[in-house]
Amino acid sequence: MLRTATGPVKPDIQRAVEELLRENSNFDRSENRSAIRDSLVRPVIIEYRDSEETVAAFSRNISATGIGLITNEPVTNKKVAVIRVNRLHGTDVSILAECRWCKAYGEEWYFSGWQFISLKR
Repeated sequence: MLRTATGPVKPDIQRAVEELLRENSNFDRSENRSAIRDSLVRPVIIEYRDSEETVAAFSRNISATGIGLITNEPVTNKKVAVIRVNRLHGTDVSILAECRWCKAYGEEWYFSGWQFISLKR
């Protein structure tokens, strides 16, 4: 059951939230995408193919062709990995993907775009 707000909205907090949402919207408009992505925030594990290294991440958005991930370390372009997306119910979804780009996303965070290659079974 969801709770409703118990107090009045504070104007300074409302302005701060509106600024964050506007910044997010502007960021999304600046991306070049071949497919429209839907927002999806889930824990993700990146398992690199060329090493034993794994990196924890969060998804930001997803489409049938790729996924946007947020990490606290940069990802090298052309890096291939299994992207394991956490499911709320059932087995995680694992997809082989290639990093197509990576850019700074605030201080000490990175946003990377991954193109899906194949579903890993």
